[in-house]
Amino acid sequence: MTTYPALSVTADEPRDGVLTLRVAGELDYDTDGTFTRLTDAALSARPGVGTVLLDCAELLGIDSMGLSALLTLHRRLDRDGVTLRITGRSPRLDRLLTVTGTFEHLVGEGEASEDEREQAVADAEDAPRGPTG
Repeated sequence: MTTYPALSVTADEPRDGVLTLRVAGELDYDTDGTFTRLTDAALSARPGVGTVLLDCAELLGIDSMGLSALLTLHRRLDRDGVTLRITGRSPRLDRLLTVTGTFEHLVGEGEASEDEREQAVADAEDAPRGPTG
């Protein structure tokens, strides 16, 4: 049985209205509620930020429930007038966002080119199937 590190969200102190949240571990069916609780607590403790940088460099995996948690965070921030930027993205995370059509919505950058989308789809089809998607 494979065990993964517990999901963690670490908040840096805001600088110039920017709050960095560092995500580590698996963001999936088992941890999406934890992610929401941890991000909500970090945001509640630091009101008045204008941008949240979600650093995913330590994110080991993400499934559809993890993607749903990211979309929920984006909606909350958007409602509060806060910009979300996702940094430290792995190729696997970019592929998930591209294949699901959420790349531009969540990343805030221009959509991937047609060639990049086709490559992401091809990569996704070739990727091993597993519980962490």
